[in-house]
Amino acid sequence: MAFTNIQKLQAVILTVFLVIFVFGSACPGDTFTNRKTQEVLHGYATTRSKGGQTTVHTQEKGVLTLNLSRWKITGDRSGRNNKVIILTLDDHLGLNIERQALEQAIIKSINQGPLFILIEINTPGGRLDLVQRICGLITNNKNCRVFASVKGGNYRGAISGGAAIAIACDKIFMSDNSVIGAAALVAISGTGPKEVKKVYGEVLGEKLVSAWRAQLASLAERHGRPGILAMAMADRDIEVIEVSEDNRRLFIDPANKRPQQNTVHVWSKKGALLTLTAQDAVKCGIADKVVNSRRELLRHLQAQDAQIVTNNDLQNARMELKRVKGQIERIRKSLDFKTQQLEYEHPTPKVLKILRSARSDFQTLIRLAKKYPDLQLSARPFEDELNSIEAAYDKIKRTTRRRR
Repeated sequence: MAFTNIQKLQAVILTVFLVIFVFGSACPGDTFTNRKTQEVLHGYATTRSKGGQTTVHTQEKGVLTLNLSRWKITGDRSGRNNKVIILTLDDHLGLNIERQALEQAIIKSINQGPLFILIEINTPGGRLDLVQRICGLITNNKNCRVFASVKGGNYRGAISGGAAIAIACDKIFMSDNSVIGAAALVAISGTGPKEVKKVYGEVLGEKLVSAWRAQLASLAERHGRPGILAMAMADRDIEVIEVSEDNRRLFIDPANKRPQQNTVHVWSKKGALLTLTAQDAVKCGIADKVVNSRRELLRHLQAQDAQIVTNNDLQNARMELKRVKGQIERIRKSLDFKTQQLEYEHPTPKVLKILRSARSDFQTLIRLAKKYPDLQLSARPFEDELNSIEAAYDKIKRTTRRRR
């Protein structure tokens, strides 16, 4: 995961960490019992809220706006729609348009009241700020369970930021050829990606890594997963052993081992980031179960008869950006041709026509540059060119009028 603005990064880490801490106990609610009247409703809450009132779809009374603080909420399937919504995170998460699309997909899915949302993950990670936004959205969600299905493939599973997103989910399922982990902070330097301590030095690097470790631990512990193992995914200096004491499993730093504790397993050695196979992830409690097909997973979750709805907002956003890049390339070629045309003498009407067309092209480029910041195009040069074209156009028009 790469980042460029250190102060912004620190602020984002702290903000997301606090949000996770505050909302860590949230759970989906499907049975609503009025604390005063004991009235019972079955349905699901949405993300739509205003003035302390939340939109809730109920079986008994249709769509209502309720003050949820006045209702006891029990997480179950009563009133939920018998469908499962599938989202796919199948590549690097590096663009704002991708983050926006994935956020939109999650919110839209929550508001449809499915049995649960399933994010199928096969990714090498992504930009830290974007990953944190997705983790924050998942953990802040009170209204619908979100599960991760880590799949093997070209990226082998949930790597780096992908591991963080999986750990943010309520449950983690993994195919037996997948892995999860290797979540070190990476910065882009002049010679390529490097771990932050090597780029920014030990002091600043440790501050950043420390905040990231804490966030991963918080994400893990929110669901009863060993926080120290999540930390070992982000920091190669962390060692973790499993010990037993009074029939309890504990995951600790070897330096903290007491004489009465028996070492069961060495999970992480100093010098290497922790990456777990599916079997080991289940064994240590990071993942919940190994499943090798969507059908097997749905059967395990008693959703084999549910309607499967696939949300492709993320994939559509990537295709949209690809189309826009193609559009920009065509416009630039068109402008090059118009520039060549203007090098030759033409009748005034034709010159004006060429300038009008060029003006339209630059207006489109300005609009696209502002709408799609991921293109990393500055609108200013296009605005300067547009001003020059409009000035030339107006001058020719004035000259033509005087001649008449």
